[in-house]
Amino acid sequence: MCAPTPIPMQPCIETCQEVQEVANKAPKRKQPNSPKSKGKRNQSKQQKPNTPNKNKNKKSPKKKKGPPKKKIVEYELTLEQEARYIAMDCEFVGVGPNGYKSALARVSLVDYNNAIILDTYVQVDEPVTDYRTFVSGIESHHLNEDAMESKQCIELVMRLLKGKILVGHGLKNDLGVMNIQHPWYDTRDTAKYEPFMKKTKKNAPPTSMPNPRKLKDLALTKLDRVIQKEGEPHCSIEDAIAALDLYKKARCKWEAAMSYKMNRTQQIAEASETNF
Repeated sequence: MCAPTPIPMQPCIETCQEVQEVANKAPKRKQPNSPKSKGKRNQSKQQKPNTPNKNKNKKSPKKKKGPPKKKIVEYELTLEQEARYIAMDCEFVGVGPNGYKSALARVSLVDYNNAIILDTYVQVDEPVTDYRTFVSGIESHHLNEDAMESKQCIELVMRLLKGKILVGHGLKNDLGVMNIQHPWYDTRDTAKYEPFMKKTKKNAPPTSMPNPRKLKDLALTKLDRVIQKEGEPHCSIEDAIAALDLYKKARCKWEAAMSYKMNRTQQIAEASETNF
């Protein structure tokens, strides 16, 4: 049987004694976890003034969030709703000195699906001094006895527009020449719809208003359609359809804005009534 080799004990005892003597001669170090050292550290901490930790309490500034924007819901119109829409465009000739005054010479109305409701030349009660053919396409033979009488035409237009949502470009001028008043809440003028208008310059005064854009420019940029070609007269049917298609493109957002305006107008009216 293999037994372990015996180790001599006397040399080991002498070595241990030497190590112990060296350890006793070495300077004693304070233990970091001793109660005395802890008390001194705590005492020094209490003597220091309490200074707030700026980095700890400092919070990054939060951006103020406004009210969440309401999502515009796209929706299709019913046949009954479509029947409420009429798009209109007119052509004029000049009367009076130098032909500066406009007189109705052609009026065109189309429904929501671009079907023609009315398209007629109109007799002019005053002598025409400028046919404006390069723009209107009107010539003298268009305004003969076959054209509709002015008074009869305007009365017919008024009946057709009653209770309808009127769409067009520059409707203020068209309605003004015919002396027709149409409710603002039933008017959709692509020349006055702010997202379609020219943006004001940065250095413009705060009171400046955006300017309307031409129908041909809007048709090109928004519909990718060329109308009112250079050197060719305007077509009132084509222009009415272009204005209607522009409205259709922005219909949901436009109607949301109109709904807000009508509700706000009603609130102001009710508030003024209660004050009296």
